[in-house]
Amino acid sequence: MYYWTGNILPPSKKCWFSVDGAMAEQCIVKADYAVKVPEGLDPAQASSISCAGVTCYKAIKVSDVKPGQWVAIYGIGGLGNLAIQYAKNVFNAKVIAVDINDDKLEFAKELDADLVCNPLTDGDAGAWIQEKVGGAHAAVVTAVSKVAFNQAVDSVRAAGKVVAVGLPPETMDLAIVKTVLDGIQIVGSLVGTRKDLEEAFQFGAEGKVVPVVERRCLNEVNDIFEEMEQGKIKGRMVVDLKK
Repeated sequence: MYYWTGNILPPSKKCWFSVDGAMAEQCIVKADYAVKVPEGLDPAQASSISCAGVTCYKAIKVSDVKPGQWVAIYGIGGLGNLAIQYAKNVFNAKVIAVDINDDKLEFAKELDADLVCNPLTDGDAGAWIQEKVGGAHAAVVTAVSKVAFNQAVDSVRAAGKVVAVGLPPETMDLAIVKTVLDGIQIVGSLVGTRKDLEEAFQFGAEGKVVPVVERRCLNEVNDIFEEMEQGKIKGRMVVDLKK
């Protein structure tokens, strides 16, 4: 039986723990800060849902996107790939995947994204989405890019909502007139509640969301960082201390 205590506790207290020590060292925590991992959900996949998964699940909830509506996902990395799955398979939305890496967009197609856009070759993503579908009903930005945030605002239709998840070092440019006249909402979403995590886990256990994870050895940590900096990682890397 595995439990996750991260995202709720201070950084020094976050951990995976299990009754048999298969994932990490055993520890005792208050039940108020623990969420049960459903039977049958792979611990490595659960580790991805416990952070990236619940973050994206909550962001899609916050976007208020309805079945059949368009949602643009900016950044198809460790978070964005899960955002596509939650949007498609849980909220029944139509997904536009936006990324500047064609490999990530091919990955998005494998996850059944309805449309993909590479701003480097397709032009400004906001204008492209307006032309293709008349504007998205919502946009979720997991990318750490100021440009992505700016294009997300331009990509939604009147009364649309932009949900900020990524944390780029810059500040975004905001056309006040556009947001006021079009009634566009811009909100932030940070991780989720224990209830959100419980729901996110359950969708994983049901197979509606399948985190793409790769188990690696502890001595490969430096290689993982290099791959991350080069944008080569598909999904999430899980360091298995038993390998």
